[in-house]
Amino acid sequence: MQKSPRIPDLVHRERFVKRVVAGEGAYIVSGENGWASVPFRLDPTRDVVLVWASRSEAERWADVVAVSPQVFAAPLPVLLSDVLPMLATRRCLVGPDWSSDPSDPVMEPADLLERVWRERTEQFLLKISSANEVWVLESAAGPAILPSQRDIGHEFVPIWAEREAAEFHIAGSWSVKRPIAVSLAVFRDRYLPYLEQRGSFVGLDPMPGAGARELTASEFSMRVFPVATLAQLRAV
Repeated sequence: MQKSPRIPDLVHRERFVKRVVAGEGAYIVSGENGWASVPFRLDPTRDVVLVWASRSEAERWADVVAVSPQVFAAPLPVLLSDVLPMLATRRCLVGPDWSSDPSDPVMEPADLLERVWRERTEQFLLKISSANEVWVLESAAGPAILPSQRDIGHEFVPIWAEREAAEFHIAGSWSVKRPIAVSLAVFRDRYLPYLEQRGSFVGLDPMPGAGARELTASEFSMRVFPVATLAQLRAV
């Protein structure tokens, strides 16, 4: 059983998470024996797979941790949908920004997965709040929708913080969709009631293969319009 993390460990982990989100991925060293790892000091039956937030740091340690090493990039969608779930299945731990210090912190893959999603969500909400708008893909048939992973049988409407991010998804069945900027006030007054009525979600900046963090209309309102939402609650 792992002990409660020390304050320096918490800082190390949070810094790692922020760097992974900012860099949109992480880096892993692979050698003749597979992914570079070390035994967990508190439980030798568990391996700690070493992961870095920057390629330069991974390259710096590559010859130390592996024979015939190669540095592989794990883009954020791959990290979230493939790498971390696989490590969890194998009961491995993650060594974030490993540096050979015996006291280097470790993370459970599921914990890292949630922390990355949380940080990415916070950064996205800051962006749209600062810009006071979101981007959606629309056509005469309505907004783009995707099947929900949070509640099977329901849907979510994806939104983005930048026009370019929305345009990246115009293909296939969405080839007739066009990016539209929607002010937060209009999104609150027109889109959120529609989504709530349908039992649909708001999908924040979806990633191919990894999906999106899905929020209900009320959850989105509480995060983006906390003062207005509180006033509404008080008026009930």
